Amino acid sequence: MQALTRTPLSEQAAQALLNAIANGRWELGDQLPGEVALAEELSVGRSTIREAIRRLAARGVLTTRQGVGVFLAAREPVEPWDRLAQIAEITDVVQVRVAIESRAAGLAAQYHQDDDAQAIRRALGERNALVSGTAEDLASADIRLHRTIVASSHNSLLLALFDSLQQRLIGAMTDLLTLMPAIEHDAEDHVAVVEAIVARDADIAEKLTREHLLGLAKALSRNS
Repeated sequence: MQALTRTPLSEQAAQALLNAIANGRWELGDQLPGEVALAEELSVGRSTIREAIRRLAARGVLTTRQGVGVFLAAREPVEPWDRLAQIAEITDVVQVRVAIESRAAGLAAQYHQDDDAQAIRRALGERNALVSGTAEDLASADIRLHRTIVASSHNSLLLALFDSLQQRLIGAMTDLLTLMPAIEHDAEDHVAVVEAIVARDADIAEKLTREHLLGLAKALSRNS
């Protein structure tokens, strides 16, 4: 039998917005209600609405104006969702993560302090508690964990680079988990990285982080 899959809430919310658009609820150029109003209407969280808007903006249906709001740009996606292009974009982001996070893990193993170790363990627990949750929630928790590790490297430039990409990292991770749910040993991979950092084994921490991220890229290529 075909394996069962769970449609992410953000995808359901995006489809609900598309249905409302198709039914003529808004005219081209109209401003949509705010995140709070849409979240209440669809009985979902604001983060789910935010991700649904991001998905539709990427497909040309909506456009966002910073500090103003979200507007209807097209009644239908300008182009069909291109799975191969999506996978290629996610893979590019994963490759950037390899460069930043593997080195940061090695530095964190060398330079973390006691409060850093506590913060990393706490972020790990929060992340792994969501392995069976929604793609959006797990992606956000995953990036929070990795940011905590980068912060524990005490390299301000690495942290600034990570922070400049953080929202894109969350979006790419959400898309990745939508295409490819977390594999069985995903939680254990993260535990191993954290244990290496706490044990101050820089070589292993860097190696495990690189292997985990490159493994995601390989798994994505098999899904293309």
